[in-house]
Amino acid sequence: MSTDWLSSALVFGLFEVVMYIGMGFLLHMQLGLAGIGNFGVVGFWGLGMYAYGIIYGGHAPSGTDLIIDIPWPFGDPWQAIASVILATLVAGLGGLLIGWIISGMDLDGQLVGTFGFAAIVFLLARSQKGLTGSEGGIGGLDFPYDIGSEKANAMLWLLVASAIVIAIGYYTWRVHRSPYGRLLIATGQNEPLARSLGKPSNLTKLWMFTVTSAGMGLLGAMFAVIVHFLTPLKLGVDVTLAVIVALILGGAARVWGPVIGVLLTVGLFEIVVQLYAPFPDSWYRQAMPVVKQIIYGMSLIVVLMYRPLGILGDMRRDKLMRSIHGD
Repeated sequence: MSTDWLSSALVFGLFEVVMYIGMGFLLHMQLGLAGIGNFGVVGFWGLGMYAYGIIYGGHAPSGTDLIIDIPWPFGDPWQAIASVILATLVAGLGGLLIGWIISGMDLDGQLVGTFGFAAIVFLLARSQKGLTGSEGGIGGLDFPYDIGSEKANAMLWLLVASAIVIAIGYYTWRVHRSPYGRLLIATGQNEPLARSLGKPSNLTKLWMFTVTSAGMGLLGAMFAVIVHFLTPLKLGVDVTLAVIVALILGGAARVWGPVIGVLLTVGLFEIVVQLYAPFPDSWYRQAMPVVKQIIYGMSLIVVLMYRPLGILGDMRRDKLMRSIHGD
């Protein structure tokens, strides 16, 4: 079957939709289940993205030699697979550290703490020339295989990312129906009560935050491959804003909330408007990014005012309990 109708821009747009759905699932477990505020999604995502570029052996186009040069004894695809795994672990360690720091804070403190972490990642990416290439960035991050054209390689990478996000979604769905998930929900709704019953609430939240942060880093590493070139401009707060708006719009407490929210936000703008709306090219370069952020912000305000639980609403606890216990 011919795929000529499937443009490279559409493949990249679909990749972004899939990636944001994956990050929405992960933020759903942090915020929707455990009640942990994370306004630094882009920090963990960006940490995995840059860690992949550095570990894989990307180069700085400006001519600066990066100070880390791992002499890999094997080539691709094993080099890329090993780099993705290590980048995921780096993001998980970042999640472990930040999760430990914010574990005793209230929601406001968690939001400020995670936002500060994202700012640190951005400043490091922008200032550490020998490590990240600074403003010059890191390039040379090609696909770990070659099955033909650039579009064919990107389509295969889209399928790989989709499989990973489906696995994340399945894990999220299973968490909802497990004793561990019920502990997360109890901790998020009333942590003092859960602690008074002898539940290890702090350890539970810390473990969950570490795992989900590692997942964000994994998606960041996947993104590094498809863009081939990393710059600090990719670490904007718009990444975090898009994930949060999509999650709240769809329903932060529902498994399908991130899917609905991302389709109505990222999918609408990055595919429908960006590729098919009959606007002048100058609008896409100048006005559209600003308009997108304005609409995201307005959507968040409207949803919080009139439907604070999102389109799908709160989790259906009674139906969930019946399905768990078989009543």
